[in-house]
Amino acid sequence: MKEFRDLMAKNKGEANVFICGIPFDKNASVGKGASLAPDVLRELSYDLPALDMQGNLLTKVKIFDNGNYSGDNFDALKEKLEKEFLSQKGFHVIFGGDHSVAIASERAFFENCKKHGTTPVIIHMDAHPDICDVYDGSKYSHACPIFRALEYGFEDKNVTLVGIRGFEAQEIETFKKHPQLDVYKTIDIKKLGVERLLEVLIAKYKDPKYEIYFSYDIDANDPAYAPGTGTPEAFGLSNFETIAILTGVIGTLNVTCMDLVEIAPPLDVNNITSWLGLKSLYEVFHTLIKNNKV
Repeated sequence: MKEFRDLMAKNKGEANVFICGIPFDKNASVGKGASLAPDVLRELSYDLPALDMQGNLLTKVKIFDNGNYSGDNFDALKEKLEKEFLSQKGFHVIFGGDHSVAIASERAFFENCKKHGTTPVIIHMDAHPDICDVYDGSKYSHACPIFRALEYGFEDKNVTLVGIRGFEAQEIETFKKHPQLDVYKTIDIKKLGVERLLEVLIAKYKDPKYEIYFSYDIDANDPAYAPGTGTPEAFGLSNFETIAILTGVIGTLNVTCMDLVEIAPPLDVNNITSWLGLKSLYEVFHTLIKNNKV
């Protein structure tokens, strides 16, 4: 058996999906272990048949694995992601790592959008806003990537937070300074329904001038479904809600990169959180095929 059974490209030239790992969790504030996720996800993929949950074959997806990048220096990581990883034509998937790795990857994405002449957008699906300026004495905490993104050029009107339910007091103050930033709390989604949320997102970002980075923190899911994460937060979204949001956005909008972060295998039970991440990725693969994006 091989990694990502039947989905690996024979060479980089035939690939349409590119993956990389950033095995780094030094900026996690509570439970650690997310540094192990990239390799655990690869290991589990050996046993996952190349079909989605409805039995659709996924072999039109051709994956090239760029391996792991070090997260010890975010400036160097940003350069590698921008010039080596995101420069490859196709759909891009980044395995974290704690959410601080997005400080580098979203900045690399921003720079590539400038080269493409597109407007960079972040859709951040997470239990937490991650919009602290400084957390635990660090500007590079996993609680800081959205604040850093606004600092280096993303416009607040082009950042949407989804599934939020755990806040720091400083984040509430930051929201007041950025009134155009859209925040859809878990309770809002429960009231609106996922279909209505998707209608709103599609209406806002349907113009292909928008190029979207979808950041998926596994703790957006209720910890009943995803216990293996460093900062579990009660009252979350169900697996079906998160996958409907993820595939609904990727299927209809110009999403060229996503990350999957905060899976912490040492904190997990029977790998169910890692399996959730991997199965979610395979649903994304089906969405790419269905919508002729690969």
